[in-house]
Amino acid sequence: MPTTKGASGKGGAQKEAGVTADADALFQLPLSEFTAARNALASRLKKAGQPDEAELVKALAKPSFSAWVVNQLYWRHRDAFDRVLDAGEHFRKAQAAQLSGKSGDLPETLGARRTALAGLSRLAAGVVRDAGHTASPDTMRRITTTLEALSVYGSLAEAPPAGRLTDDVDPPG
Repeated sequence: MPTTKGASGKGGAQKEAGVTADADALFQLPLSEFTAARNALASRLKKAGQPDEAELVKALAKPSFSAWVVNQLYWRHRDAFDRVLDAGEHFRKAQAAQLSGKSGDLPETLGARRTALAGLSRLAAGVVRDAGHTASPDTMRRITTTLEALSVYGSLAEAPPAGRLTDDVDPPG
């Protein structure tokens, strides 16, 4: 995530928030517009006297198609996306409870996770079609694997940046 190096005070925080919001907007664009918009943003930042921010933006990689679809799910279907993360969190807690000898309702939490993933996968197929592509088994497998991985990561510190993925994500471990 682009940040302002050495930013201090309210002005620095506002600058950082503006760059972050602009970078977030790049990941919401149609995939075909990403590179041109990224380069234009980097150029604007450089001309505005923000060369460090311009370099950070210029370094943002164009997402793969499957990562772009997952990003669109994050930006356009946040409630369904968050349900997957929440279901993953509950499943992780139930697993941890069971492993520590406590009772954890693994079947129920696993079922909830599967239901949430299935709903988000249906939405993903719609995003793929709306983008003019075919929801091929390979594309859907890559999207689903990334969604499953994100549900495993949940809110962990090492979780990939939801909404800003550039490639498919594998589950941790």
